[in-house]
This record gives sequence, structure tokens and C-alpha cells, in this order.
Amino acid sequence: MSVFLSHHSIDAVSSSLNATYLSSMFNNPCMAIASMAQIFVGLYQGSSELKRIGPCVWQLIWFSLMSLVITLPLSFCSSNLYFKETSIEHLGMEYFNILALGNFLFPLSTAFSSFYLGRGKTMLVTSLTMASYAIDLGLCWILVFGIEGFIPSLGVKGAALAKCGSLALLCLTFFCLFLAKKNRALYGTNLWRFSPAMLWFYIRPGIVRAFGYFWIRVGWVMISYIMIKKGGSYLDVITIGGTVINFLVFAAIGIYRAILTIAPILLGAGENNEIKKLCRSLMIYIAMIGIVLAVPLLLYPQSLIYVFNASSRDLFSKTFQTINYGIWFYMVTITFQMGWCGLIVASRDLKIQFYAYLLSYLTSLLPVYFAMQLGGASADKLWFIMGMDNMIFGLFYFFRFRQGKWEKRLPLEPNQKMIQNEPI
Repeated sequence: MSVFLSHHSIDAVSSSLNATYLSSMFNNPCMAIASMAQIFVGLYQGSSELKRIGPCVWQLIWFSLMSLVITLPLSFCSSNLYFKETSIEHLGMEYFNILALGNFLFPLSTAFSSFYLGRGKTMLVTSLTMASYAIDLGLCWILVFGIEGFIPSLGVKGAALAKCGSLALLCLTFFCLFLAKKNRALYGTNLWRFSPAMLWFYIRPGIVRAFGYFWIRVGWVMISYIMIKKGGSYLDVITIGGTVINFLVFAAIGIYRAILTIAPILLGAGENNEIKKLCRSLMIYIAMIGIVLAVPLLLYPQSLIYVFNASSRDLFSKTFQTINYGIWFYMVTITFQMGWCGLIVASRDLKIQFYAYLLSYLTSLLPVYFAMQLGGASADKLWFIMGMDNMIFGLFYFFRFRQGKWEKRLPLEPNQKMIQNEPI
């Protein structure tokens, strides 16, 4: 998407990226709650309680739909403050307002994918997600540039509409498969009734994560706001660095989701030795990611800039040459942090994650504020600061998990009265 927008204007890239940062302040907490479905599905799969899977996922579907009641008014209020009197105010508001209307699609797609990921069925989710990305790119091309005589060029509006449209199509596809005859019979996916007690049971463990995600994203929004207001090279660094990271972060997200897929099943089945093997595999994977990413980021950094529009390529190239080492460090440390965070979440050790969230401003926002806002440090230091933040909390999760408290943790069981038996 950023590549297409770079052919439209450099401001379009900056506005869409920073609008995405603001949007994540609302969709990430909702996704954190919806993703608890994956944990419970894995536990029920591991303990062979398959009929509880369908009702569990349905409660998270209801949550996703209802989340818009809270996120929509908060989104519109915050956007007026975030973009006001910045160089990207108009374009940023255009992109963000569309994402705000489609905010419920993010947790909804998470809830649906959890039905498969929690049971270890990753290929279907991967295939449909890749297809969704392809549709997003196709729609983005058409809507950003338009088709002469048929569709007008919509610029950043088109990019936002493409994102929401592809997500809506993904959710619709998941929903049809979710209600397939086999799934209704085996997993009770036709047990759709809304139950406040059941809903609270499944979202309660995720409330801490949701608050943490919100807290973290508020901190990042404040950091990006500092960079936007300073403008110039600071805006370029967060735009170009953020664009490259968004392109590469699938490696860290992939390991996080893989951990959430595998670990709950092993924990539900009591396979503690396999969990220890999983930890060793995680460290090997992180080392491999560091080696692989060194090629495009350190050895051939121009390879990531070539695809951008020629008019903006010089700016991208000049800026990227000053931040490529910081981006590599950030990518390795975010993979390390998310891998061990996945194990913490899978073991439902959410209190320790809550404490980590509370302390996060000490290692991210405050260093950026003192270094750049007050100290006048160069913009390229941003990604090294954020990389150190990742490393600190990655080590925090690592040592916590190594204490072995997860070995004594039992699967959660809902009250039998919560199980609904009214089919669709």
C-alpha cells in the first residue's frame, strides 16, 4: 500500500502510516481480547472438549461486533487532537476516519482465525490471509489511482477502503467456513446464543492484555506525535522506518501466532517437555531471522527502496541509509520479545504482562521525549531506542517464563450452565 501511495504523494504515505498508528490504539486492544479465543480453543482441543469450541468463538464474535459502540466515538475524538495543525492533517483524517468505521473487522477476523489457529490448522488461515492481502493490493491499486472513465482516483481514501473491504471479505469467507456442516456437528459452531456470563468468562483474561495493548499504543502514538510535530527529518524517519518495519514485521507476528497455536495445545495436554523443546526452537528461529534480515537491511539496503516512486526514492534512500542498522536491531528484538510474550500469553501469566505494560513508558516514551524533544538528538536514534525497549521486555518475559510457573497452571473450565444448546 505504501508503495502505491508513494506514487500518489509522499504526504499520502506519511498520513496513512500515522493514521494506522492511531487506529491501532483502538483495534489492537480489541484484537487482544478476541485472540483469547485461540487460547481457549487450543486448551479445549488439547483436553478433547470439542463441543465447547463453537460457543467460545461465538462469544468473541459478539464482542467484536459490539466493540464499535466504544471505539467509534473515541476514534473521532482522538483524531481531531492527533492530526490538528500538522502537515498531514487533511489526508490523515481522511484515512483514519474510514479505518475507524471498520475497526470491528480487526477483532472479528481475529476471532474467526482463532477457531482454526487454536486447533493447529494454520494452512487455511495462511492461505486466506494471503488471498486477502492480494485483494487488498488489487483494490488499493484500483481505488488509489482510479480507472479513467469508471472509478475516480481516491488517493488515501481508496487505500483505507481497500483495507476495510479486503478484511470484510476475509471475515465473510471465515464465517461461511465456520458454519460448515462438519464444524457444526463436531465443534458446535451453530451454538450462537449470546450469553453475558459466558462472554465475560472468555474476555476477562484478555482485559489485562487489552489494557496493556491500549497503554502501549498510546505511548507509541505519543512518540509518533512528537516526531510528526517536529517534522522534517523526524517525520521522514518515522515514515520510512515504519513503512519498512510494517513490510517485514510478519516474521515477528508469525512466530507470535505460531507460539499461540502450538503452546496452548501442549499445555492443555500437559506436554511440559515439548514446551521446553519449543523454547529452544524459538531461540534458533530468532537467530535465523537476524541472519536473514541482515541481507536486505545491512548488505543491500537499496533493495527495499527501489520499488518506491522515483520522485520519492531519493528521499527514501537518503533517510534509510541512516536508519537501516536501527531497523535491523528493532526487527531482531521485536521478534525476540513477541516470541517470549507468546509463551507468557499461552500460559495465561497475564499479571506479569500487565506489570510490563505499566513500566513500558520508562523504556520508550520517556527516552524519546528527553532525547529528541528536549535534547535535540538526531532522528535516526528513534529505532535504536525502540529496539532497546523490545530487548528489555523480551528479557523480562524470558526470565519470567524460565521460572516454570506455567507447569503448575491448570486449564480454565467454564461453568457448565454457561454452555448454550440452542443451535442456529
